[in-house]
Amino acid sequence: MNGAGVSLWIVPEGEARRRLSALIETLARRFGGPVFDPHVTLLAGLAGPAEDVMTRVRTIRRAPLRLHFTGPEAGTRYFRCLYLRVEPSPSLTALHEAARKAFETKDEPPFFPHLSLLYRPPPAPAGIVEQVRDAAPDGFD
Repeated sequence: MNGAGVSLWIVPEGEARRRLSALIETLARRFGGPVFDPHVTLLAGLAGPAEDVMTRVRTIRRAPLRLHFTGPEAGTRYFRCLYLRVEPSPSLTALHEAARKAFETKDEPPFFPHLSLLYRPPPAPAGIVEQVRDAAPDGFD
């Protein structure tokens, strides 16, 4: 069931979504990159009919989840040029494992929870990590 296709996202709401959306839009305008919805990818590369995907999603047990960011980091990949790393937690790990089980996937590549802030070819602009440190929320529910 792997391949290009559907990704499962954890999406912030309310004030966290507003702040992250504004930050992503500002960075995209300033440094040249696309504007995208703030999200943490739970599982990617899922293929299959939409009805099958939704049936599997409904089998995933979800509990309240609080994500904490450890701060902005610059990466070496287009989709991780600038991102907020998500602190691992038992509830996030359990959710990821439940999604993997529902979709019968392997953990390849290994789960790396993060919320991207800027999509563009690396390297990240000089000094950008320090510039966004205060603009980003510390997490979301």
